[in-house]
Amino acid sequence: MKKIIAVIRNEKVEETKSNLEKIGVTGVTYLHVTGRGLRDGMVPSRFPGSEYHPYGGRHQLRQRDDVPVSAAPVGLPAEKEREPGFRPQRMLVIVANDSDVRPIIATLIATNYTGHHGDGTIFVCPMISAIRVRNGEQGDRALV
Repeated sequence: MKKIIAVIRNEKVEETKSNLEKIGVTGVTYLHVTGRGLRDGMVPSRFPGSEYHPYGGRHQLRQRDDVPVSAAPVGLPAEKEREPGFRPQRMLVIVANDSDVRPIIATLIATNYTGHHGDGTIFVCPMISAIRVRNGEQGDRALV
């Protein structure tokens, strides 16, 4: 038995729910969370030649065609170049039988992949046991 914890983009929640239901996953807990990842939640400031692209990822800068790639920030002090911040995201918690882990992870990746920073993270943790409160069933039987 494993616990799968996935942190995903808010805009991918409905599609993720739908795709998990298609493979038979119905027991999912969704939480509203905020956080920052490997880039320490640094959101690039705007400067001539670039713009922040919210759906391109947490820190994705998209270059405009009319400005060379080498354009540097103009007139911004170094401390104002980036601002710290946390992004609202969703965290999914799924407890699954070992045999179901690979298809769940494959579905999570296929649904949430954009190729940009902020696509999310998936953690897989061992579970010692599960107990259904209603009738006391334990282990894999509590997941059915």
